Amino acid sequence: MRKVGALWYWRGTDQLTKEIEAGLKATGMKMRCGATPVQARLWWEKHVSPALAAAMPEDDVVGTVEELLRKYRADELPTLTREQTKQEYEGRIRRIRAAFGKIRYAKTEAQAMQLGHLSAVTITKHLHDNRNRASSANKDIQLLSRMFRLARVRWGLTTFNPCEAIEYLPEQPRDQYVSDDRYLEIYEAASPILQCMLEISTQTGAREGMIFDIRLRDFDERQIELRVTKKRNSVGYVSKVYEMTPDLWKALCRAKELRKKNRGGAASLPSDYLFITKQGNPYSKESFKSLWRVVRKKLGLAPREITFHDMRAKAASDEVSDESAKELLHHNDVKVTRRVYRRKVPVSTPLPSAIGGREKA
Repeated sequence: MRKVGALWYWRGTDQLTKEIEAGLKATGMKMRCGATPVQARLWWEKHVSPALAAAMPEDDVVGTVEELLRKYRADELPTLTREQTKQEYEGRIRRIRAAFGKIRYAKTEAQAMQLGHLSAVTITKHLHDNRNRASSANKDIQLLSRMFRLARVRWGLTTFNPCEAIEYLPEQPRDQYVSDDRYLEIYEAASPILQCMLEISTQTGAREGMIFDIRLRDFDERQIELRVTKKRNSVGYVSKVYEMTPDLWKALCRAKELRKKNRGGAASLPSDYLFITKQGNPYSKESFKSLWRVVRKKLGLAPREITFHDMRAKAASDEVSDESAKELLHHNDVKVTRRVYRRKVPVSTPLPSAIGGREKA
């Protein structure tokens, strides 16, 4: 429930209640609930409560994977601090529910040998069927495995984890390298604000989240400090400082001027975000998708043909060496940089002809 002006309104907040909301709207019903909390509660009890009861499964979920999913959502998801991480895990839970929710889990290893219980064979088949999205499928099963570990050591529901006996899908890192000519096409198709983000990413190797998180106080004529939230410390992130260059300064100043056209962008504090939407809100993953979708449509790109994250790989690939690329991306191990982000095809000079002997050349 939320109050807008003098009236209360209801909206769904998870998959089930969003479906209920869509069903009510399909009948022509408005989500206005009344002018007082009592009226709003009565409206909810009349329209939403019966729909919730009808949507709940009739069979008992105890002993099924659905039981573990519900317990994980209730006990573990609230402990996650980042909203983006919560949304990612909600998506994984939905996929696990669709694949295994109704299957019973074994209480012991001996019971796992009986038919009708979730087994490593079932999980392995699921992975094989989803090999076209290997990385995402592996992460889904890794989350399922964590649920079984919690069920064993914290909830006391089982002593058997069927995920321990499986082999995960091999993951091939992306090899898409964005050439300078291709980058120019993308840049010209992008909106002005996205052009600034592209320049920052290809020059510093910053991820989307790092760019969204830039505050006005984070940069001046000498340097820029970015927050690496993938690496956590006592304050929740590790800082990475880059020396300021003319090209990077140009992109930052342009972004600062563009923000003045948005709500609240003219009067700004040092703690305010550099990139804000027209409504004056910081950019999120969803609001950024609309910017990138325009580029894809203009250039006729398939959904995963070129991603914004490929700009980070371009920055690493265009560096002079593996070691300098590692420093640019703030990696701990150069092997990760070399295997995942160094994508440019090496160029070599052919040897002279061996006719007559190369030693004489």
